[in-house]
Amino acid sequence: MKIYPSDLTESQWQVIENIVDPNQRKRKYCLRDIMNALLYIAKSGIQWRMLPKEYAPWESVYYYFRKWKRDGLIEETHDILVEKVRIGIGKNLPHRLVLLTAKV
Repeated sequence: MKIYPSDLTESQWQVIENIVDPNQRKRKYCLRDIMNALLYIAKSGIQWRMLPKEYAPWESVYYYFRKWKRDGLIEETHDILVEKVRIGIGKNLPHRLVLLTAKV
């Protein structure tokens, strides 16, 4: 259920769900609610402790943020979403620069 404008739509969540929760195991707080809380914080710029009560407790949201940031999941999700948007609008994917170094 979408409460705030920053919340994910169903189609957006379907893309992200397999990235953040590939095993889809039971959890105390729904990861969609965690992701919505992170988007709310990013959009509104509020402090963690001021997170509305409709979301999971701020400590849980912060835990997942730190874990996903440390594990590279935030960047991976961003890269996948950018790629999907670029393909959707018909733009070429950016070329990745790979540097190889060798000791002679």
